[in-house]
Amino acid sequence: MQQRRGGLIGGLILILLGIVFLVQQLYPDLIGGWVFLVGLGVIFLLAYAFSRQYGFLIPGCIFVGLGVPVALLETNTLAEADNGGIVVLGLGLGFVAIWLVDMLVERGRPGGWWPLIPGGILTLVGAGILAENLSYLAAIGKWWPLLLILLGLWIIVDRLRRPS
Repeated sequence: MQQRRGGLIGGLILILLGIVFLVQQLYPDLIGGWVFLVGLGVIFLLAYAFSRQYGFLIPGCIFVGLGVPVALLETNTLAEADNGGIVVLGLGLGFVAIWLVDMLVERGRPGGWWPLIPGGILTLVGAGILAENLSYLAAIGKWWPLLLILLGLWIIVDRLRRPS
């Protein structure tokens, strides 16, 4: 049963990828690169939704995290000065989304907090670029121990909530 389901998911991924690539080829001016990125992300997220395989969640969240800011830039929703910051912020939020979806759907996995490291760093850097003020890095350098305290509290609360 598992092998049949895997084949169905693989076939579905190829069909959806083909559709995204074909639309991109036929309407290059109408549809920007963001459609490719978001479309690819949605395909992987659908594969994750059907299979619950963590390997589909990672590229799904990252592609959507990159695609949304690219959509904002290609549709001239943001000022041109925000280009770098919004893309870095979107990528960071994509990594954070990996952790968040895993926590909500699977209640987390051992070592499943790893996306918070690149996600946190990229989100802070992206937000700093958008704020056009990198002095926040000095504040982070001073107050980073609070992250350890919060992480420790979260681990304790999580362990106490779990049944023995």
